[in-house]
Amino acid sequence: MANRRSFLKTSGVMALGSMLPGWALANSMTSRANYPSPGLQVYTLSALLNAPGADIYAVLKQIAGIGIKELETATGGNGLYYGHKPKVFAKMVNDAGLKWIGNHIGGLPRTPSAASSAARPRNLRDNVREIVDDAAEGGCKWVVCSSSSISTLDEIKRTTEIFVVAGDLAAKNDMKFAYHNHQSEFHKIEGVSAFDYVLTNTDKKKVFMELDLAWATAAGQDPAALFKKYPNRFPLWHVKDLDKTTGRPCPVGTGKVDFKHIFANSKLSGVEHTFIEQDGAKTIDDPASSVRWLKSNIYI
Repeated sequence: MANRRSFLKTSGVMALGSMLPGWALANSMTSRANYPSPGLQVYTLSALLNAPGADIYAVLKQIAGIGIKELETATGGNGLYYGHKPKVFAKMVNDAGLKWIGNHIGGLPRTPSAASSAARPRNLRDNVREIVDDAAEGGCKWVVCSSSSISTLDEIKRTTEIFVVAGDLAAKNDMKFAYHNHQSEFHKIEGVSAFDYVLTNTDKKKVFMELDLAWATAAGQDPAALFKKYPNRFPLWHVKDLDKTTGRPCPVGTGKVDFKHIFANSKLSGVEHTFIEQDGAKTIDDPASSVRWLKSNIYI
């Protein structure tokens, strides 16, 4: 009888809880099973990938070996895709047991317009269609602007116009477009920040943000508050930490970024993919340390 009463009591509480939106939301917000498995922005290992005679496939196998399943790439010393054509690089990624999710590319160049186009890396202003087509050829689902010139309001407006075009082209290829922030996106210029300007002047279904948790924190922002302000605009994250003393990137969990708070409030962000990033890492040991910390402290 006691067991039956306990069962009925527990069942009643569960049934009641399922009818209460607040109860369901609180549990879904903290459900670690819903967090995307950590991927890697391979800029983290630029020292390995851009070394003379680097064995790219061997590095990809090392990345898979530390428990990473998804990759985001960036322009390297040999250009995009580390000196390979998109399809060739995509095959290397797949053969290593990884998924290639997206690629970083520059937006509005900081070099003067008069500079030789041959001297500039490919960028969204000059090469947007080629960049989207290349990413599509490689099977990527995301084109991400790594940074753009936003030092004046005019540059912010031109950057936003470029993003509108990139978002439209990506959508036509069944892809998506996002903008990766640093600290400068939060600085006010003539009363407005590039971060707010881009998000309020673009289609929320075509232009997204890849929120760099470390640089947002360094700019005095609470990522959880940004999720509430712009719900579902942050499907991509850079999971990066900053040393408490130097402010430089360090392995995740050893610095000042409050990841537990951010992940616990992730529901409104719309997050789909998270990429560990540590600028200047010298070996695979640093991202491996980040993976271990996340699995022990966030994904437990």
